[in-house]
Amino acid sequence: MNAINQRFVDAQKEIEEKFIRVLRYCGETVINEARANGSYRDVTGNLRASKGYAIIINGRIVEENFTGAAEGVSKGKSLAQQVASGQPDIALVVVAGMKYASQVESRGRNVLTSAEQLAKTMIPNLLKQLK
Repeated sequence: MNAINQRFVDAQKEIEEKFIRVLRYCGETVINEARANGSYRDVTGNLRASKGYAIIINGRIVEENFTGAAEGVSKGKSLAQQVASGQPDIALVVVAGMKYASQVESRGRNVLTSAEQLAKTMIPNLLKQLK
């Protein structure tokens, strides 16, 4: 019985690792898109630095990517942590942590829109490949 249980545990861990690998690839791709193609003037560097992603498993961040100005990174990580606490399963969260990010988007500037559109096409395709 222990051997059977161990096989289930091993299979679950393998599936989880594959999901993380897919989400990491997608997260890196979309956050690079968001950072490179933000159509706004980022004077302090905080908005660009607040953009990042987190991979969440059962409400806990297991991997993240935030780089740049310290204030922006801090705000981005804080927002990702807030979102993580409400996620019961496996999730990829892409954020722009500065409070004014949505105001910049509402003025027709690209903060995360292109990254979101890219993720919506990438993730289903990548998950199909896992089967």
